[in-house]
Amino acid sequence: MTKRGKRSDIAAMRGPINGLIAEQMRRKGIVNLRDFADYADVSRATVYDLVRGRSTVNGAWMKPSLDTLTKLATALERPTHELLYLIDPDAPGANIPLAAEVAQVPVAIAGRAGAGPDQLQALEGHTYVESEFTRGRDLIAFRIEGDSMAGGRHPIYQDDLVIVDRKLQGEVNNAVVARLVNDGYVCKRLRPGNILDSTNADFTDPELAVITPDRIEEVVGKVVRIIHTDL
Repeated sequence: MTKRGKRSDIAAMRGPINGLIAEQMRRKGIVNLRDFADYADVSRATVYDLVRGRSTVNGAWMKPSLDTLTKLATALERPTHELLYLIDPDAPGANIPLAAEVAQVPVAIAGRAGAGPDQLQALEGHTYVESEFTRGRDLIAFRIEGDSMAGGRHPIYQDDLVIVDRKLQGEVNNAVVARLVNDGYVCKRLRPGNILDSTNADFTDPELAVITPDRIEEVVGKVVRIIHTDL
């Protein structure tokens, strides 16, 4: 498995339409934001700013042009006005409730997974998902450090965000986030016998490629969404 090149550090993603973008990428089999931008016929810089949650000096979201908003609505298969109200909550008519699956809710980014005990501090910020996605779930997000999971059908790369459901803690052969004894968080594949391993065949770190049960403090939960950050 060939690893992707190192990415620049990306601020915690908090864009108001992240959930819609992630869901449509999953439906269409689009693996990264660069390809989504091409699919939507929107500049990559614009998509990056929206997902990152770039704001003006007074804290307002950066607003795309009407032409860009229309292209995004077409790509996301959503009415243009719904995207407008998500991006600009003060726009006239924004007080009219949106459909439950459209309304966005924040998920806290708890920290980094794969970075060791020096990264236990919470990261500032949130990512946003559609409210329907949160139903019956207890969600928390982690920023990924390293490429140990950059393999298999659903690869996870450096700086990606993973959203974890803390109500699902033991699904074998699925990606999970776990906390190690006297150590930090890791994102790994859960195997029979409560063993954690990596999906990237090129990742051979003897300490982290395979993790035995005695080193696991707790399995935080199953990864239920991956948000790729590579443009």
